[in-house]
Amino acid sequence: MSTWDNEDEYGEIDGVDMPVAESNGFTAVTGNATTSALPQEVLSRISAYAERTGKTMDEVTAEFFAEVKMQYGVDDPASEDADLLIDWAEQMIVVTRRSSGGGNSKLQTWVGCFVGVADKARDRLANIVKSNLKLFADDPADAIGSGRLGVYENEGGYWYLRTKEGLENTELAVAENPVPPHGIKTQNGAWVCLTTYNNKASPEKQLGRYYYFLGNQEEEFVKNGNIQLWRIDMTNDNRYLSVNIGRPCKVQVVPPRENATEAFKDVLTTYSEVEITYTDEFVNEDVRPLLHPSRYLADTELHDLFVHIDSLEETFESKKEFLNIAGEKRAYGPLVITKGTITRMSTEPRESEFDEEGFNYSMTLSSSIAGDIDCWIPGAVGKCTQPFVSHWGEHAFPYAERTTVLVFGRLGMKAKDGLPTPKLTAFGIYADPRRSRRRMEGGDTGVGQFN
Repeated sequence: MSTWDNEDEYGEIDGVDMPVAESNGFTAVTGNATTSALPQEVLSRISAYAERTGKTMDEVTAEFFAEVKMQYGVDDPASEDADLLIDWAEQMIVVTRRSSGGGNSKLQTWVGCFVGVADKARDRLANIVKSNLKLFADDPADAIGSGRLGVYENEGGYWYLRTKEGLENTELAVAENPVPPHGIKTQNGAWVCLTTYNNKASPEKQLGRYYYFLGNQEEEFVKNGNIQLWRIDMTNDNRYLSVNIGRPCKVQVVPPRENATEAFKDVLTTYSEVEITYTDEFVNEDVRPLLHPSRYLADTELHDLFVHIDSLEETFESKKEFLNIAGEKRAYGPLVITKGTITRMSTEPRESEFDEEGFNYSMTLSSSIAGDIDCWIPGAVGKCTQPFVSHWGEHAFPYAERTTVLVFGRLGMKAKDGLPTPKLTAFGIYADPRRSRRRMEGGDTGVGQFN
């Protein structure tokens, strides 16, 4: 396979596919007698519950007190031991972690299948940090009073955090901790941090990766047959969550906000625990064969993602969009699904300075019109999916060249032998076991066999 430069290897342009998430802002907790008497560990769980359900801290605290009274007959929870209160609070928030979208929960059930994993993770808090730092530079008192930021102060060799609720000793020595918890250094040398509902220092970074999902909200999918491509934002450790490409499933997500900007109308968010159930039982039994990946991913009546491999160049020209980068107008292609037979592939990771994971893979598909179509497979796709294994479960096995696969990825163009040729950055690969040739593995690979 020919050597590509950075632009060749990753056809997507930074910012096109993975914009930084919108800010919902930070709201400080309004102090009151009920919450102030509870341990911090309990308040953090109540805050998490409030965020999940869209309720206020006061509402959730009242629910917590009512739950404790009903279940354990305790009228004054604040008088109980802290470890007991923590367990009771944990019992309450388990309900939202397993919610399927009923009641006031923000979580809803989406059905369909995962088709790919983005190559790059982004900091979802980058814009939030930037805007709050500007607010602090313009009016420090307003930034602190809004509950969005806290500022660190060195008092007697210890870090103190000043928030809208006042000054609190972190009990961390400055000499041993030159950078305070989640500290962000401003241009004038001050240390600030984002703050939580409980006026505690909050992480200044939250890495997230988009997982591509072809489907819809369960009722919309089943009743209306409305199928489209979504981005599910997997954050923190979940950005390396393993998924099965093409396998029908249900997943619990938070739908886009009604007032989301155009760039984020297709983004679904998640909580720390992501619940995925692989099943096709969300449709009637007679319809389930249509969910088999070989049909579902290539069905042009269900969605508009599938493009015949011989039509990739035409599709790029008709669907390309443009960005102005440093005054230069640059084109980028659409996300597509295509099908082709593998003529060459590299299943062993090879080092790449351009890949965020430090390595990638390659594959070449055959087109009767365009010739060979080169596909670059990012390292994250190798980590989060099994791109070189046919199907899943008990039917899974490594496949070999001359296998026919379905590939989801970003379509681009490159110059090859002086001619424009389609290329793909592959975010997901599905190989049907009935269209897959088994790869022979094992054997003696040492030089001793030639003695």
